[in-house]
Amino acid sequence: MTRRILLTGGPGFGKSSIITELEHRGLVVFHEISRQIIQDSLAHNLRQTPWENIARFSELVEEGRIAQHRQGEGLVSFYDRGIPDIAGFLVKDKQMVTPHLEQLCNEYRYFHTVFITPPWEAIYQRDHERHEDFMSAIKVHKALEQVYANLGYQLIPVPMGSIRQRADFILNHPVLR
Repeated sequence: MTRRILLTGGPGFGKSSIITELEHRGLVVFHEISRQIIQDSLAHNLRQTPWENIARFSELVEEGRIAQHRQGEGLVSFYDRGIPDIAGFLVKDKQMVTPHLEQLCNEYRYFHTVFITPPWEAIYQRDHERHEDFMSAIKVHKALEQVYANLGYQLIPVPMGSIRQRADFILNHPVLR
């Protein structure tokens, strides 16, 4: 049975840590592809980071997330961001979501309930791949809420707590039973 369970939210709000915890528990996970693209771009001076070439960066993220979606066929799997997140970042920057991206968001669906990590300033950190300040991260979060709601997904906020508690919340949520 295929069940693609998605974790979304603004950058730096704990998604990747939760995904890593789920992986340590032996579950099938798909890590955030954006970080890897940025790391590769910086390491090889490719100029395809979101702050240098948003169009190329978005294409690479799109390709990676489609590949991850396909790899989840027949599995119960957990995703650190999904295809609609691309639209959320565009909405945050007041850029147009193309009909092609809208089509992809509708074609490559995830489980009807999406877990979203709310803004949490105490754990937020900037780094080489995450350039947004906390207020920008909140804007991303709000744009993601809008995009996922418009696509008909039910959003469930993941409460603040330890990584273990947050992973337990997701795994024990009645919607997954």
